[in-house]
Amino acid sequence: MSADRLHDVATAYALDPSNELLDEAVDIGLPLAYAIARRFRGRGIDLDDLKQVAALALVDALKRFDVERGLRFSTFAMPTITGRLRNYIRDKAYILRSPRTLREQGVKMDRANAELTQKLHREPSVKELADYLGWDIEQVLDIETMRNRTNVASLDSPDEEGMYLSDRLGEEDGNLSFFEDREDLKSALSTLSEQERNLLSYRYANMLSQSETGKRLGMSQMQVSRMERRILNSLKQTLQNE
Repeated sequence: MSADRLHDVATAYALDPSNELLDEAVDIGLPLAYAIARRFRGRGIDLDDLKQVAALALVDALKRFDVERGLRFSTFAMPTITGRLRNYIRDKAYILRSPRTLREQGVKMDRANAELTQKLHREPSVKELADYLGWDIEQVLDIETMRNRTNVASLDSPDEEGMYLSDRLGEEDGNLSFFEDREDLKSALSTLSEQERNLLSYRYANMLSQSETGKRLGMSQMQVSRMERRILNSLKQTLQNE
């Protein structure tokens, strides 16, 4: 599996679309799509369904890939596939859960949030809120997402500056690919403090703004911005030295 090969074939297809090049690009890119799909296991949806959604998103990304933007195909495709999966899970969960249940859980979560804020003298983190309620973190995040569908961005959305985490880490050398370097990235992330990992989780997994992230970490938006820049520079340096 090669990020370079996938990029080359995706570029060739974008410049001269043909069924043969599309089939070849899909064959090369499916491991990437399936790897992303596996990240969403354990949410009550069959893995085969997730893989199918990811595969369709891969095809869509190939058909929309614009070489003039100067992005590597993996950098372009990952947010597309991830966002499609998030939307699929969100929509399916919305169908399965009754509005009454959501309202009841939302009221309970708001009450717990207010009680913890008073107790801690700051906005509680998602983990603190989940522990207080006796829920898992995913349940808290799912309810927040469904209750604020117009306010919570999906994973295929950029940050305030129009950049994705993959853009941030790969913008200079362009060689970072999720499916080839994920172990290196996991190793690099292990060097971060819990607060630093939480910051990245809020910003790039939960897609919270810097202000919202600051509320959860007890920091100002400016402090979050400075720490985020420092973390990304450190990760990039670590990955380049691997």
